[in-house]
Amino acid sequence: MSLKLVEILVLGQVLRLNVPVEQEELLRQAARNLDILVSEMKEKTGLIQLDRVLSIVAINLSFELTQEKNKTLQIEDVLRTKIQQLDHSLGSVRVLKE
Repeated sequence: MSLKLVEILVLGQVLRLNVPVEQEELLRQAARNLDILVSEMKEKTGLIQLDRVLSIVAINLSFELTQEKNKTLQIEDVLRTKIQQLDHSLGSVRVLKE
Protein backbone atom coordinates (compact mmCIF):
# COMPACT_ATOMS: atom_id res chain seq x y z
CA MET A 1 0.00 0.00 0.00
CA SER A 2 1.55 3.26 -1.17
CA LEU A 3 1.30 6.31 1.09
CA LYS A 4 1.00 9.88 -0.06
CA LEU A 5 1.57 13.09 1.91
CA VAL A 6 -1.67 15.03 1.66
CA GLU A 7 -2.43 18.55 2.84
CA ILE A 8 -6.00 19.15 3.94
CA LEU A 9 -7.69 22.17 5.41
CA VAL A 10 -9.64 21.43 8.58
CA LEU A 11 -11.21 24.20 10.62
CA GLY A 12 -8.96 26.76 8.98
CA GLN A 13 -5.78 24.82 9.72
CA VAL A 14 -3.60 22.97 7.25
CA LEU A 15 -2.88 19.39 8.27
CA ARG A 16 -0.34 17.17 6.56
CA LEU A 17 -1.19 13.51 6.73
CA ASN A 18 0.22 10.35 5.18
CA VAL A 19 -2.65 8.40 3.69
CA PRO A 20 -2.97 5.47 1.31
CA VAL A 21 -3.24 6.89 -2.20
CA GLU A 22 -6.63 5.26 -2.77
CA GLN A 23 -8.05 6.93 0.37
CA GLU A 24 -7.03 10.52 -0.39
CA GLU A 25 -10.39 11.66 -1.75
CA LEU A 26 -12.27 9.98 1.11
CA LEU A 27 -10.05 11.84 3.60
CA ARG A 28 -10.70 15.14 1.84
CA GLN A 29 -14.43 14.46 1.91
CA ALA A 30 -14.26 13.63 5.64
CA ALA A 31 -12.46 16.92 6.29
CA ARG A 32 -15.12 18.85 4.35
CA ASN A 33 -17.85 17.05 6.30
CA LEU A 34 -16.18 17.92 9.60
CA ASP A 35 -15.98 21.58 8.62
CA ILE A 36 -19.68 21.55 7.74
CA LEU A 37 -20.67 19.79 10.98
CA VAL A 38 -18.67 22.23 13.11
CA SER A 39 -20.14 25.24 11.30
CA GLU A 40 -23.68 23.89 11.70
CA MET A 41 -23.11 23.14 15.39
CA LYS A 42 -21.75 26.64 15.99
CA GLU A 43 -24.90 28.07 14.39
CA LYS A 44 -27.27 25.80 16.31
CA THR A 45 -25.68 26.29 19.71
CA GLY A 46 -24.36 29.81 19.42
CA LEU A 47 -21.11 28.60 20.94
CA ILE A 48 -17.91 30.24 19.80
CA GLN A 49 -15.48 28.14 21.86
CA LEU A 50 -14.06 25.70 19.34
CA ASP A 51 -13.17 23.06 21.93
CA ARG A 52 -16.76 22.88 23.17
CA VAL A 53 -18.16 22.75 19.64
CA LEU A 54 -15.69 20.01 18.72
CA SER A 55 -16.69 18.04 21.83
CA ILE A 56 -20.35 18.17 20.84
CA VAL A 57 -19.57 17.19 17.25
CA ALA A 58 -17.35 14.33 18.48
CA ILE A 59 -20.09 13.03 20.79
CA ASN A 60 -22.64 13.19 17.96
CA LEU A 61 -20.31 11.36 15.57
CA SER A 62 -19.50 8.74 18.20
CA PHE A 63 -23.21 8.24 18.85
CA GLU A 64 -23.92 7.80 15.13
CA LEU A 65 -21.02 5.35 14.79
CA THR A 66 -22.30 3.33 17.75
CA GLN A 67 -25.77 3.22 16.19
CA GLU A 68 -24.35 2.00 12.88
CA LYS A 69 -22.26 -0.66 14.62
CA ASN A 70 -25.36 -1.88 16.44
CA LYS A 71 -27.32 -2.00 13.18
CA THR A 72 -24.50 -3.98 11.59
CA LEU A 73 -24.51 -6.46 14.48
CA GLN A 74 -28.28 -6.88 14.16
CA ILE A 75 -27.98 -7.49 10.42
CA GLU A 76 -25.20 -10.01 11.02
CA ASP A 77 -27.41 -11.84 13.55
CA VAL A 78 -30.30 -11.97 11.09
CA LEU A 79 -28.02 -13.24 8.32
CA ARG A 80 -26.46 -15.83 10.62
CA THR A 81 -29.93 -17.08 11.57
CA LYS A 82 -31.04 -17.22 7.93
CA ILE A 83 -27.90 -19.12 6.95
CA GLN A 84 -28.48 -21.61 9.76
CA GLN A 85 -32.09 -22.07 8.65
CA LEU A 86 -30.98 -22.56 5.05
CA ASP A 87 -28.30 -25.01 6.12
CA HIS A 88 -30.87 -26.95 8.16
CA SER A 89 -33.27 -26.98 5.21
CA LEU A 90 -30.54 -28.23 2.87
CA GLY A 91 -29.67 -30.93 5.38
CA SER A 92 -33.30 -32.03 5.44
CA VAL A 93 -33.39 -32.16 1.63
CA ARG A 94 -30.23 -34.29 1.59
CA VAL A 95 -31.76 -36.72 4.09
CA LEU A 96 -34.92 -37.05 1.97
CA LYS A 97 -32.90 -37.78 -1.18
CA GLU A 98 -30.97 -40.58 0.52
